[in-house]
Amino acid sequence: MSDGYHAVVWLDHSEAKVFRFDGAEKSEADIHSHTSLQRLHHRRTGWEAGGNPPEDTEFFERIISALDHPGGTVITGPGNAKSAFKAFLDHARPNIASHVVAVVDLDHPTADALLALGRRYSLGLADTAKAT
Repeated sequence: MSDGYHAVVWLDHSEAKVFRFDGAEKSEADIHSHTSLQRLHHRRTGWEAGGNPPEDTEFFERIISALDHPGGTVITGPGNAKSAFKAFLDHARPNIASHVVAVVDLDHPTADALLALGRRYSLGLADTAKAT
């Protein structure tokens, strides 16, 4: 892929899908968290009692590796993981955070829908009022 590609990251707390695209070329990476938060549900302490889950910084670092310095990135997903990832980028990787063009709430779209969203933002056609 050329240096002028863009990316869309869809993530929740257990997995991420990273789509890189440039013109007709595209690639996809699936990344899974090594932290199984689901197995802890029997204990009602800490984040399970109403707090936020612990940040999986190793998971975030693997997402960053899959991005490989895109021109512009849209971060999306159904819950709080997208905001936690953006906050991590702002704090730990401001050079990558500066390339985030939007953080968008989106449930479980198809790969084609994610690419279409990314293309709309890369072309400046997205309604930025809906971006968070």
